[in-house]
Amino acid sequence: MIGGVVGFSAAPWQVSLVTASALLAGMLGLLALLRRGQFLTTLVFSATFLVMAALQVGTLFLLRADSALEARRWSSYIAGCSALASWLWLTLSVVLARPDPWEQIKRAAAYLTLALAGCVAMFYATGTPYVVREVIGRSGDAMIVLGTFGKIYLMYLVVVMIAVVMNLERMLRTAPATAQRRLRPMFVAFLIGILADLLVVSGGLLYGGLRVAWLVASAVPLFLSGAVTALALARRRLSDMSVPVARPVIYYSSVSLTLAGGFLLTMAVLSKLLPMLNDAWRQIVSLAFYVLVGGGGVLLLLSPRANRTIKRFIDRNFYANRYDYRREWERVSGAITPTARPEDLCRQIETLVCSVFDAERIAIYLLDAREVPGEGVRFRRLHGPATLPEWVHASNPLVVHLEASRAPARLDELAQDLDLLPVVVENRELIQALNAAVCAPLRVGPLAVGLLWLAEKRTDEDYTLEDVEFLGAMSRQLAAALWFARQAEQLAETRQLESLNRLSTFVLHDIKNHVSGLSLVVENAKKHFANPEFQRDALAVVERTVANLRELMSQVSAVSRAPEMKPESCVVRGLVDEAVQAAGLDAGRLDGVRLQVSCRGPASVQVDRRLVLRLLVNLLTNARESLGPTGGAIELSAEVESETGPGAQRLVLDVRDNGRGMSEEFIRSGLFKPFSTTKSGGLGIGLTQCRSIVEAHGGSIAVHSREGVGTQFTIVLPLVQAVESDGAALA
Repeated sequence: MIGGVVGFSAAPWQVSLVTASALLAGMLGLLALLRRGQFLTTLVFSATFLVMAALQVGTLFLLRADSALEARRWSSYIAGCSALASWLWLTLSVVLARPDPWEQIKRAAAYLTLALAGCVAMFYATGTPYVVREVIGRSGDAMIVLGTFGKIYLMYLVVVMIAVVMNLERMLRTAPATAQRRLRPMFVAFLIGILADLLVVSGGLLYGGLRVAWLVASAVPLFLSGAVTALALARRRLSDMSVPVARPVIYYSSVSLTLAGGFLLTMAVLSKLLPMLNDAWRQIVSLAFYVLVGGGGVLLLLSPRANRTIKRFIDRNFYANRYDYRREWERVSGAITPTARPEDLCRQIETLVCSVFDAERIAIYLLDAREVPGEGVRFRRLHGPATLPEWVHASNPLVVHLEASRAPARLDELAQDLDLLPVVVENRELIQALNAAVCAPLRVGPLAVGLLWLAEKRTDEDYTLEDVEFLGAMSRQLAAALWFARQAEQLAETRQLESLNRLSTFVLHDIKNHVSGLSLVVENAKKHFANPEFQRDALAVVERTVANLRELMSQVSAVSRAPEMKPESCVVRGLVDEAVQAAGLDAGRLDGVRLQVSCRGPASVQVDRRLVLRLLVNLLTNARESLGPTGGAIELSAEVESETGPGAQRLVLDVRDNGRGMSEEFIRSGLFKPFSTTKSGGLGIGLTQCRSIVEAHGGSIAVHSREGVGTQFTIVLPLVQAVESDGAALA
């Protein structure tokens, strides 16, 4: 009997477990060499698993030891292999999956050198009684009793393992999403092995020694870890796992570091508490500790939601931000030009947001200042693909949710909440068309002025909590810039109208002079009334000139103020025919122009005949002039439709041509602006006047146009009532 040990007789299953783990680790080391990845990474990877195999071989011989002296010799061997393996694991975590391993070694040279010095010191110290004092007990119940520096040795192993997990986490978090999917199986495998070793080492710290049964039990997770790693290596070489960094991380936030700090604090408390407890309570506390550590690790591996919840808590309460906000805010200020038009500002915002968040594209909806009866408050698409819906109403569930939360919303999180699922369903068309991932409200104080939609990231990464919070802060700045640009544009338009008003005063003065002069011509013409030829020519010229000048007076003066409504009963067909004749489109007037007119519904309606006639004449004249010298087709339809409500009706006018059309940019930015025109010699006030007439009736005007295809104007005018309702279709 030596040192309390009569002899070791390990169970066959214990020998089998350790043997299988040793063989698998050795095969992994050789397999890595055969797969031929990057030289340094391959060398470190192979050496790590060969040393792990040697460690398992030491455990196997420890189980077969015949005496306490031999058992202590193999225990010292295991401790030496553990010290060497710890440094190899640390080096592997630095170079694994890195495109330039040597550069990573240079960056980590300081703490790798310090760890190597500790490794060498511990390696030589393991052969002395200061680390492994003796081995007592029998078979699986045997315990390796630590010497004076034994706990220091185990603390060294804990610190190195924490550093390994931190490096692996950093590698995984900074890799693009596609690379994360390739690396995750190996990361999980390594984490399982490290967690198993951590539990063994923590037991040694708590009890002042290591039971041989713990070493045998740790062979099971090590075998599983090796099997997963072997499958990963069989599918890809180490060089194929090399990935670039997805984006720079200014301040690193580590879940593993925080949890490790909590683990070490718990270990320190338990090391003082356990010796004060009796055996029963000591076992209960130890079991609870192992369940907490092991179960928590498994939960973090298997539950992304738990992982996100813990990380969100840690990021908010323990770590600095990933973004350098001072630098990012300088980017925002430099990228946005406050004096730009809203359309130009949207392009600047897209460049900025896609640069900061790696978004594929964005869409912006801005509050429509003109509220249409029956439509309510709505947001109009100001920027984004043409396939997106033109309008988003304020009653949309997403707008209601954003109004309540006043923060950006991740659409994938909304889809996982049964209460908020209708928000995603209601906006499915827009989400699919843009591949949208986040929607942020654009607010100026308490007023919601727009919506900012972000597509998925180009790197396939998910938007993080900090991304969403930063977007929320940025969106307030962007909203202010957009809204001020809109207000400045409306102010400029108002000033244009004021300028036109002043201009019209001078124009009217000159016109009056012309009218007075022409009136004299008319008076003089009466003296030559006997000359039939002079009479015909002079009167024709004078009357035509007076009519033209008076029409010009009416048009110019009407631009600077809203038209006065004088509703009266008028026949729809007669109104249409008069407009066709005034626009020069009656039969036989123009060659090559094909006109189709249709009227449906009641024969008479209650509208301002003079204004609606001017509206139709302007639209028909524009359609005729857009056809060019070769002619084309014009379609004019007038229809009275019923609306919801007793006796509610509306007059729908539709003017369509197949002329040269207009660009989308011109329609958005210049179509209804005074003095904005695509026609040479045009005044650019006709459509401004049309919109004023429509708004005076409380209606709406919509335009659809494509260059080279044609243009369609649709006007909807609410009617007070239809005077006659014969229901007959008028052709």
